[in-house]
Amino acid sequence: MQSNVIKLNREETPLINSLRTICQKKIYSFHALPISSFGHSDILPSRKIEDDCLEATITDEAFDNFFFPKGVIKESQVLTAKLYNADHSFYITGGTSVANQIAITALYDDKYNILIDKNCHQSVHFHSQSLRANVDYLCPDLVAEDGQLKAWSIDKLTRKALTKQLEGAGYDLIILSAQSYEGLIYDIPSVLLKLLQAGVSTRKFFIDEAWGSLNYFGEDTKTYTAMNIDNIVEAYPDLEVMCTHSAHKSLFCLRQASLIHCKGKDLLSHKIEVAKFRVHTTSPNYPILASLDLAQNCMRKYGNEVASYSRALVNMFKEAVNSEPELSLLHTEFEVFRGHQHIAYDPTKVMVNVRSLGDASEIKKELLKDNIFIKRTLNNHLLLNFHIGVNKEAVNALINGLKTIGNSNLKNCISNKFIIPYPPGVPIVFPGDEINSNITRKIRQCEENGLLIISA
Repeated sequence: MQSNVIKLNREETPLINSLRTICQKKIYSFHALPISSFGHSDILPSRKIEDDCLEATITDEAFDNFFFPKGVIKESQVLTAKLYNADHSFYITGGTSVANQIAITALYDDKYNILIDKNCHQSVHFHSQSLRANVDYLCPDLVAEDGQLKAWSIDKLTRKALTKQLEGAGYDLIILSAQSYEGLIYDIPSVLLKLLQAGVSTRKFFIDEAWGSLNYFGEDTKTYTAMNIDNIVEAYPDLEVMCTHSAHKSLFCLRQASLIHCKGKDLLSHKIEVAKFRVHTTSPNYPILASLDLAQNCMRKYGNEVASYSRALVNMFKEAVNSEPELSLLHTEFEVFRGHQHIAYDPTKVMVNVRSLGDASEIKKELLKDNIFIKRTLNNHLLLNFHIGVNKEAVNALINGLKTIGNSNLKNCISNKFIIPYPPGVPIVFPGDEINSNITRKIRQCEENGLLIISA
């Protein structure tokens, strides 16, 4: 009698096979999706997210209504709102592109004049176009030396808004991006306050904070966040501010897990629920929903600690770059636009200048051979994201990977730093000196003798 069990050849499931292979590897990712490292955290207890994210099809009485919740979903969203200092928070399981569409739909009315930051995500531009809104764009007027990083000044934003008012029709809605992938952060409360104090009539603001969830838990970044505006709302009670978070980029969430937060009039929360009902799929993803619930619980318990630890790991990496001779040709760069008080920099994002080692894209490929994943390069830089899924083991792997590349490039290069054994503290390499095999051997002998090698 033949068996009815269907057997699949490995060749028939290439996608699953590839995913299995990737999951079996220990990939150190300095891009996003901290949950990929869940269970390997130096701070959190080990656990597997799939243990908690069971699929289900029951709704309403047996569970809760996703769109107009009154039970457990609402209970969890209330906890999240408290965590982010929002009046209301909402779970989205269709990605932040959908969250952005919901936010704009909730704030928009027919024939609105909208000002949009050109650096906003494509979903903002596409959805505004589909609404046939009257759109103007805020173009960046600040450019970094290499021409790759751009930002807008508060003066340009204010002038743009006031000029529109003088023409007889101000902006009904202003949409701004709060943070770039490269780590530039706008001080949103400061920006809003300056606009309002300057006489800008706009009272509806949507802030794309896709990369900003973790900022709410860092002492050095939470003052820049969109929901940190209690004093502004008190002074301008007709203000309506909404922001979205691509939660999987910063928190222990499954991909496409997103959040919407708002502050403002009581009716605003209902408008978001209605917009959510109109835009979101009617088949929400329950594992993603569960991961959002887990994330709010995790950050309530460990948020400040994991944010602080991410910064400690950045310092660990910087110290290695400044002290390891094999990394002496590297240097890290953080602040770009100095002198502009409305622009800060995310301390968990690091730009590493690798020009002395070679092409950044090639170095990225070399690191991937050691299971170190870096998503983006910029000119001569590697862009590193020390998210909460990065642990000490991952940082050590990154350092060792760069040291291996550095060893192969160190000989016969020109140094741009002093290399100093301590004690006695006398440089053996000066800026402009050639680093040849003799120098390399001398550096290693100093290390073997227990001397501290400082690159400065």
